[in-house]
Amino acid sequence: MITAAKIGDLETIKRLHNEGADLNKVNGSGASAVIIAAENNHFEIVKFLGNYGADLNIETKMGGTTLQRAAEVGNIEMMNFLFEKGVKVSSLALIVAARTDNIDAVKLLVEKGADVDYQQRWGHTALMIAAKNGHADVVKYLMEQGTNLFLKDKNGDTAMIIATENAQEDIAMLLKRAGANYVTKPEKEKKIEPIDEEELIDDTPDVDDLVAEAEDDEETDLFKEDSD
Repeated sequence: MITAAKIGDLETIKRLHNEGADLNKVNGSGASAVIIAAENNHFEIVKFLGNYGADLNIETKMGGTTLQRAAEVGNIEMMNFLFEKGVKVSSLALIVAARTDNIDAVKLLVEKGADVDYQQRWGHTALMIAAKNGHADVVKYLMEQGTNLFLKDKNGDTAMIIATENAQEDIAMLLKRAGANYVTKPEKEKKIEPIDEEELIDDTPDVDDLVAEAEDDEETDLFKEDSD
């Protein structure tokens, strides 16, 4: 089931369902077929599984959800289907969409009630993540929605500081024009806690608890799951 979901094999999914397969069976990381299908942007499989009773709110061991995967790939049709099925909006999904520069997903999540100032474990907001990665459209939209420019992460860094320290000059200028300024703590007071994007995505929204095992700065696949 999970392998078929990963490769987009809907016919096998249907056959396994007819044979009585468990739609909510998970792999070693706790990902079910519907999460894997969403991760790989297979909307027809997500829709089939959802319509036949798969748990659309199931979470992986690290707190990953189907909605977060849909936001990551920016599939608006899939996201709307999940909302129609009763999946609740996730503010962490907003950070995911900001990270991957999916402006339409960002807008949809905000329209559905996602908190633009939600901070995950390290204190990072959607604005901070968008600023770090140079996603100007997302930054502009979040500012239009009244996001707080002065929130700080656990390093004491604001979106302006993060943009500046990551050489995102255009973003820094946008923030400056909106009233942000570059004020940081002395180096001796700053902790070395870089934005870890793998931990960011594997947050569990309900308990605001990131898995703390990936502490390097490698750019990894945000939602890579072992499909064994």
